[in-house]
Amino acid sequence: MKKIRAIRDEWTEDDVQFLAQLGIKANVGAMWDWIHIEEDDRYFQIKQRCGHRWNSIRDRFFYEYSKEEINAANYYVLKGWNGCGYPQPDRDFKYESISFDVGKICSECGCGRVQTNDLRVNKVAKHGFWTFFSWLIDEFFVSKTVYNEVFAPYGIEKRDVIKGGKVLEDVFQLVIPVIDESLDLSDRRHWLCPICGEMKYDFVHQYYPYFPLHKHPLPGIYKTKEYFGAGQEHQAQRVIIISKDVADKLIKLKDLKKEWLIPCRSDYKDFVSQNNNSL
Repeated sequence: MKKIRAIRDEWTEDDVQFLAQLGIKANVGAMWDWIHIEEDDRYFQIKQRCGHRWNSIRDRFFYEYSKEEINAANYYVLKGWNGCGYPQPDRDFKYESISFDVGKICSECGCGRVQTNDLRVNKVAKHGFWTFFSWLIDEFFVSKTVYNEVFAPYGIEKRDVIKGGKVLEDVFQLVIPVIDESLDLSDRRHWLCPICGEMKYDFVHQYYPYFPLHKHPLPGIYKTKEYFGAGQEHQAQRVIIISKDVADKLIKLKDLKKEWLIPCRSDYKDFVSQNNNSL
């Protein structure tokens, strides 16, 4: 596992020349180009040189897993997916009143969403396993082939999807079960909603090494009991966890990439405790 820094700024000509000496390509003034480097001597050289303006530089990090680390895990969290379109009607988030019981959605934090009607889409992805670009990223769709080959054997239910007022024949929404078992997420930033009392946890998975695994994970695919999202924003999602068997089948069908997976560990707390100084 490697800790990778993602940095961007409006680089000057001197910056670009300095970065080139470190073997890093950057463009003058290209503030939207992220530089990805391992957290090594080069990173600290950049930080030392630009320290006087570091507060204005975008500096993030994430963990990159080796193939061996990914293959060794039995369950994964999805950190990437095939995104396509937005839930409909998208104007003023009216999809909520069309497809969900708005009376159960907290007006403050967005937790408590319960689907009551089939989702409507404006686009269908070319992939057999996909979700929306935003807003509902814990609801996934599958082609008829992928459903029958990958998810039906686990007893995962499906429901219809509507496009242009018609029910699609070859695309389904997965009815992903929610596990009734809590995770210890005390090391993550979290917020207690003053309205509904629901706890919401930091959604940015890649800032944490691995992901904790339930003692009794469900087969195939499932959602966490906990909600994730940024502070008291209205948006709230559950994390999707898939088994190695499902991941391998989706990868073989080219509907999932191995680098989109965050391995889960049943010994997550012990791992973090033992490696705290190097993470």
